[in-house]
Amino acid sequence: MSSMDDDLDANIRRALPSALKMALYAAKKQSYEVLKYTVEGANALSTNAALLKDYADEAHMEELEKATKEFVILNAQLAAYKDHLEKMEATIDAGRLDPADLDKLVDTVKAKPKVNINQHDFYKRFCENAGIELEGDADEDVVFQESESTRTTICPVTQLEMENPLRNPACGHTYSEQGIRAHLQRNRKCPVAGCPQRLDLRNLERDVEMEVLLDRRKNSTQNQSASAPTFRGDDEDDEEEEYVVE
Repeated sequence: MSSMDDDLDANIRRALPSALKMALYAAKKQSYEVLKYTVEGANALSTNAALLKDYADEAHMEELEKATKEFVILNAQLAAYKDHLEKMEATIDAGRLDPADLDKLVDTVKAKPKVNINQHDFYKRFCENAGIELEGDADEDVVFQESESTRTTICPVTQLEMENPLRNPACGHTYSEQGIRAHLQRNRKCPVAGCPQRLDLRNLERDVEMEVLLDRRKNSTQNQSASAPTFRGDDEDDEEEEYVVE
C-alpha cells in the first residue's frame, strides 16, 4: 500500500506543474477580459461626464466620479493579481513550487491596493471630461491630453491598422500579432525606429487598452458613415428618365 501511495504521490508531483501552468494561463486570459471591462467602463464614464457637465447635475456627476474611483481600484487590483501570476509562473518554471503561493494569490485578490487615484489615467481622463480641475503640474495634464489623443493605431511592421495588438512590456511598444510574428522570423529587435529592445514572443502581452481604442475609433467611423447624408445628383435622374420606354 505504501508503494502505491509513493507512486501516486510521484505522479501527482510530475503532473502538478503542467496542470498549474494551464490554470495560470486560464487565469491570465480571464484577467485580460476583466481588464478590458475596466477600460471600457472607465471610458464610458468619462464620455457620460462630458455630456453631463453642461447640465450642472452634481448628484449624478458625483455618482460617475465614485464609479470611476472604483474602476481605478479594480485596475490596481488586476495589476497586482497579474504580477503575482507571473511570479508564480516563474517559480513553477524553476521547479520551486510553493503551495503557499496559491494562498498569496487569493490574498492578493482580496486586498485593497494602495493607489494614488488622482494620478491614475482613468481618474485624470474623467476629471478632464467633467471639467474638474486637479491639483498638480499643468504641463503634466498637457502631456496626458496629447498622448491620449495622438496614440497611433498603426502597426510599425505592417503599416496597417492593428489587429490583435500585442504589447512589449520592456519598451511599451505595440504591434499587430500577425505583423510581429512575421518580423520575429527575420529580426529579434523591436521594429519601432530607434528602440534597442530585443523581443521574445513569449514575453509579449495582450494590449487591452489598444483593443478598446481600436474598437472606439472603428465605432466612431461607422457612426459617421451611417449618419452621412447620401445625395443623388440631377444627372442621375436625367439618365434614368432618358431610358424610360413608354
